[in-house]
Amino acid sequence: MADNPLYWAVTSLRGQAGGMLAEIVVADDRSSDHTQAVLDRLAASSHPVPVRQVRCADHQGAWRARNAGAAAARSTLLYFADDDCVFPPHTVAGAACALALLRVGDPAAAAVNTPFYYRALRPRAVLPTGRVGTLDVEAATFSTGFHAMPSGYLGGRPPLRGAAGLLRPLRVQLIGGTALIDAAALRAAGGFADLSAWATGYSDHLNLSADLGAAGAHLYHCPDPRLGAAHLKFGAAGAYPLDDGDLDAAVGALGRPFGDLVALSAVPRAGSGHRVADGEFFREQIGSFFAFFAARSLAGGRAWAVRSWQEFAVGGQVPTLAVGGVPGPEARALAWREGIAAGAKTLVRSARHGLGRDVAEGLLREVSDACEQPAITGW
Repeated sequence: MADNPLYWAVTSLRGQAGGMLAEIVVADDRSSDHTQAVLDRLAASSHPVPVRQVRCADHQGAWRARNAGAAAARSTLLYFADDDCVFPPHTVAGAACALALLRVGDPAAAAVNTPFYYRALRPRAVLPTGRVGTLDVEAATFSTGFHAMPSGYLGGRPPLRGAAGLLRPLRVQLIGGTALIDAAALRAAGGFADLSAWATGYSDHLNLSADLGAAGAHLYHCPDPRLGAAHLKFGAAGAYPLDDGDLDAAVGALGRPFGDLVALSAVPRAGSGHRVADGEFFREQIGSFFAFFAARSLAGGRAWAVRSWQEFAVGGQVPTLAVGGVPGPEARALAWREGIAAGAKTLVRSARHGLGRDVAEGLLREVSDACEQPAITGW
C-alpha cells in the first residue's frame, strides 16, 4: 500500500504544520484502486489527525464523492485535495492564513486555490498574470496556469501579505482541485454539479467555479510555492517535462525519492479514479466542456464546439500533456462528433443547467454548419 497515491496524499496531509487540519475525510466512490486497504493501513497507525471514511453507494464519479465528503466534514472551511498529490507541510495553514487576510478587505472571499506542479516539486513555468485562473463563458475560454509563477511576481519585490510573507493571492474566476473553500459558500452554490453522465470529472471545476461566482463568492489563487503540491497524475503516461533535481529529492513525509513516485504514477492505468484511456479522454473533454459552456451561454457553446473542431479535429492540437500521443484525423473527427453529441444529450437531461431539446438541436445545426460538417444526429 505504500505505493498507492492515496497513501502518499494522506500521509503528506498528516504532516501539515500549524495545527490547522482538524480531520481528513476520504470519500470512497467505490473505485477499484484499493481505497479500503489504504485506509485500513492508515487506521492502524497512531496520529492526532483522524482519518474518516465516507463510502458512496456506487461509483458515480468525483463530483458525488466530493459532495459526500463535504457533507460529512465538521469544519467551516474545507480543503479539497486530489488523491494523487503530495503536499508540502504549509499548504493548509498557508491557505487558511491567506483566506483570513483576504477577508479583512473582501468579506465575499470564499475560496483560495493553491498551486500544483505536474510531476514536479516547484514551478518551472512563468505565465502572464492575466492568464492564471481565467474563465470567460461567453468566449468559451479558460486558463488554469496554477502550475506556473505569475510574471508579475518576478520583477523586483514580489507583493506579500501578512507576517508569514505569503505571496499576495490573485482574484480569479477559476479554481482547481486543490483549494480551500468556505463550506457555507459551497452549499450556497449547490455543491459540485452532477456529472454522472461522464466517466471523468474534467469539467468539475469549471462548473464549481462558475456556480460559486454566480452565488456571489469571490475566488482567489495564492501562487506561493510553499503551498504548492506535486500533482503526480497517477495512471497517465503523459509527456510531462521532468527535472533531475526534483526526481532525486526526498519527499519528507514519505521518506523516499520523488522519482519513485513519478515512475509509479507514469504507468498507464484506466481503472484508477476517473482516469480513462486516451481515446476516450478526447470525447469526454470535448463533450463535457461543450455541455458546460452551452448550458450557460449558447454563444459560448458554439464557440467551444467550433474552436475544438478547428484546433483538435483539424489541427491535431492536443489540449493536455496527460495523454501519450495524437490520434489520426479520422479518430479526431469521430471523437469530436461523439463528444458534441454526448454533450447535447447531457444538456437536455440536466435538471440544474439544462436546455430544451429544440434549443440544443438548433445549436448543433449552427455548429455543424460553421464547421462544414454533416448534421450531428443520433443523440
